[in-house]
Parts: sequence; C-alpha cells; structure tokens
Amino acid sequence: MRRVGLIAPFFPPLQRVGALRPARLATHLPELGWQPWVVTLASQREQGHSNSLDTRQLYSLHHLRSPSERKGDPSFGGVRSWLDARVPYDGFWPIFRMNERRILTWLRDVADVDCLVSTGDPWSAHWIASKVAPVLGVPWVADFRDPWTLSRVPLRTRSKGALIADANREAKVIQTADAMTFTSDTALQRYQQAYPLHASRMTVIHNSSGIVGKEVDLPQLDEKSEITLLFFGSFRRLSPIEPWKNLFRHVSLLAQERGVELPKVKVISANATVEPIEELSSLEHQTFSTVEPSKAVSMLNEATVLLLSTHPDRDDIIPAKLWDYIAASPPILSLGSSEDVGGILKATGRGVQFDSRQDDESMQAAQWLLDRILAGRESLRSGHQASAHQTTLSPQWKHSIHPKTMTSKFGVLLDSLVDPNPMHTTLSDEPKDMEDS
Repeated sequence: MRRVGLIAPFFPPLQRVGALRPARLATHLPELGWQPWVVTLASQREQGHSNSLDTRQLYSLHHLRSPSERKGDPSFGGVRSWLDARVPYDGFWPIFRMNERRILTWLRDVADVDCLVSTGDPWSAHWIASKVAPVLGVPWVADFRDPWTLSRVPLRTRSKGALIADANREAKVIQTADAMTFTSDTALQRYQQAYPLHASRMTVIHNSSGIVGKEVDLPQLDEKSEITLLFFGSFRRLSPIEPWKNLFRHVSLLAQERGVELPKVKVISANATVEPIEELSSLEHQTFSTVEPSKAVSMLNEATVLLLSTHPDRDDIIPAKLWDYIAASPPILSLGSSEDVGGILKATGRGVQFDSRQDDESMQAAQWLLDRILAGRESLRSGHQASAHQTTLSPQWKHSIHPKTMTSKFGVLLDSLVDPNPMHTTLSDEPKDMEDS
C-alpha cells in the first residue's frame, strides 16, 4: 500500500470545520490503496471524537494552546489582532518552523511517504510542505480549499506590506506544487486566470457531507415544538449577521402589510455572544455549543428553514455547511451572490438564493421566508413538523456529496502524480457503502 503524508493543522480530535476534509480523507484513502500518515497540531485542552488512525500514523505537534483558543483570551486578543495585521505570517507558522527538521525526519524515516497533501493556507501547512517535499523527492498536492489572497474579502485584516508578503508566499506555493485543489469553480477560475502558466495543475474537488446516508426519523412533536431558523455556524466578520437582521426587518414590515400576526420564531446559531436581534418582535435568538456529529443530522432536520450566508462579497466560496444542508430535509435560504451555491441549490431543488444587496431580491427573500414561517405555523397546528416544504435528495446527488466520492477524486489525483499509467480505483457507490462517512 502506498503512503501519503497529510499535513493538516486541524485534525480530530480538534473539532473545527478545517478538520473535516482531512479527517474524511484519512478515513477513506486506505480503501483506495493509500495509507495516510498525518502531521497535525495538538492541544490537551481539545476534546471530541477520536480519529481512526493508528497512533504511529499520527505526528502531533504539541503546544500549550491552539490559536483558536488564544483568540478567546482577552489578554491575547489585542496583541494577536495587531500582529495579524502587520506580520506576514500565520499563527501556526512558528510551530511548523521550529519543528521543520523533526517533521522531515518523521515523514522520511517513519512514514516513508510516496506523496504529500497539505491542506490549509500558504503560511502553515503549505509552507512546511514546500520545504520538505523537495527534500523527500515526492509529488505534492496543495489543497487550498478556499481562495486566499485572490479573494475579494481577505481572511484577516492585513497591512499593505503583509498583503504583499502573503501574495508572494502564495505565488511560491502555486509555482512549486505539483497540483492544487480548490472547493469551488469560481475560485478555480480566478486562480487559473491569475496564473495561466500553472492552470493545468489546478482542479476542483468539492467538500462533502458528514450526514448523507445518516437520515433519521424526526422526533414526535411535543408542546415545545416551534418554528426555528437554523444557522449552523457562527455569525462573524466573514459571515455577518447584518443581512439577516435586514431580512427580518423586511419580514416584519411585510407581515404588517398583509395584516398577519407572526408566530414565535427562534433563530439558532453557534455564537456564544452576539448583539440582540430586535428587527422581529416575535423572534428569539438561541445559541448552541459544539454539536457532536451523531447529533447534527437530528438538529438540521428539526429546523423549519436552514440559513446559509457568508460575506456578501465572498462569491468565490461554497460554505462547508451547504453540503450537510442539502443532505438534510428542511428548505435552504441562502443570502449571497455565489454562482456555485445558486447552481447547487437549483440543481438539487433544495432551496433558493437571493442577493441581499439588491432591494428587489431582498423583498423576494422576505416573501419567501414569511411564507415558510406561516406555513410552519399551520403545520404545527395540524400536528406536523414546522418544516412544511421538506424535500429529499436524489440518489445521484447523495453519491456526489458523499465523503467517499470526494476521496475517490483525491485518490485519482494522487495516482496520476506517482504513476504515469495508473489503474484508477474508485470507491463503490452501493447503498451499503454509503452508510459511513
């Protein structure tokens, strides 16, 4: 069996969105003849589901606290923000830099890898991969996932000097990696246009769903059943709450114009603290903490409407939560202008998208949401779930968004890099194989 070195700052038991893609690759690559050997970060404070690897296949760089933990520390927050804006490095870079020789030795002498895959950004996983791949003499795949410096909305606020350094580092990754992967067609096109000489080495491998094939029966209604709008994530700078507050204001005004009384509506998100939503008098904002994967499917299916959005100008990404959304049953309301997202919602029939920056589309979104809220109230009165417009995903789409499909595409890519005439293996799409992600 061939061996692939997977460099992923986030990996289980770290419970982060960035850990999902490498974790699913590590789970299914062995079925394609690739044994994963993972270099990741570790923190004793992190708890969660374990990974499926043998301990000898995991090289963890131990440190006191992960950057995400330090971010919540008031004593560190101001310093981190100042450094992020001016210093052209990622918070993980010093850790990888200090452990460069150890990582190289482990990948060469212990893992003995045939190929490298780095997933992250150019200052962390891609940086260390660019250093060790030439020494190891193995091909390297840089999994960008989302766009970095070419995005219209930077991941972090940066000074002009830091932005220039970021762009130079990203260019070096693109010039030296044997292959690059992105998670949206818009991002791929943007990078191919900016780097035409390297366009042939770029491709799209979409993210996958962690709940497809895990559908469960909805619980029986009780006196606590209510209309819920679920945003399965946190409102933040890159996913602002303002578009939703504006939408709720339009819904309230539209209800007044129609002369209808709004029922109690609950908005659920992952934020521990967020400014109150006062635009809808009947609305209550509730938050949740980390959700165990086994409970995610129930939480999604119990919602009346699933809310999806990112920054209005981030039209080049597909939020990872979309893939779980379309595997669930409630209708999806997306606020944005992403052609990728809009196309997926239309093709699957799972929801609608409106550009909140356009007045006419904002009103259409308000009408759509008000209709779903009122329909949800009638469903509750008749003894049904509040999501009155549930839809099911076709078998073809269930196969398309399954982690095994995503992994198969990576497997084909890895085979092509290490063998000029590979006999590609793809994972079966039989129903029995679609149960575990």
